[in-house]
Amino acid sequence: MLRAAREGAAEGYTCLAGEQTAGRGRQGRAWIAPPGTALLASVLIRRSPAVASGIPFAAGLALVDVLATAYGVAGGLKWPNDVLVDGRKLAGILCEVEPSGAAEDVAVALGLGVNLRVERFPDGLEAVSLDTLIANPPAAEELLLVWGTALGIRIAMLEQGGISALLTDWRRAAVGLGAPVTVHSPAGIVAGVALDVDDDGALLVEASGRTLRFLAGDVHLGAGPG
Repeated sequence: MLRAAREGAAEGYTCLAGEQTAGRGRQGRAWIAPPGTALLASVLIRRSPAVASGIPFAAGLALVDVLATAYGVAGGLKWPNDVLVDGRKLAGILCEVEPSGAAEDVAVALGLGVNLRVERFPDGLEAVSLDTLIANPPAAEELLLVWGTALGIRIAMLEQGGISALLTDWRRAAVGLGAPVTVHSPAGIVAGVALDVDDDGALLVEASGRTLRFLAGDVHLGAGPG
């Protein structure tokens, strides 16, 4: 997707996969999905740097919106955009940025994975599949389309009011605020208590008597992986 961005692909350029044999998640972890088990998509967004910084929040909120309104599933958000149901991971979104060379435009590659019909997860993985939550889970293409519509609405909010326009809704859906977390960031591993998100979307964590800001990182609920 980033190569397509470098080659000039327009916003909305989308790749949809039927299976994933060599995917990459946060912290370089492998991500594999057998055929027909998941929505696996990458979508290209081109926006100003100010708007692009809020895309991870918009993407996660859009999926929570769709799950609630279209399928009656109450999802929560682990910073910034993993979607959990009852503490188990239903979906993940990975955002990567490709600078365009123009100050007014950056390309954001959104990688979306949603468990639709997964029979079994690896031991130790706290995850859930949509087919165990609703009687008739949607096809991958259907879910992608409705999520794309919801994403457009959330991005419009970003354009009008910045990331702060999303934070009230994000906090309402947040999982883990006020609780112990472990953050794996480029600067190292920090254990503390997740306090809130700052006005720019940074995660605020109290650790060793200090309040630390994280703009990037992998958050685990509690003291162990999650």
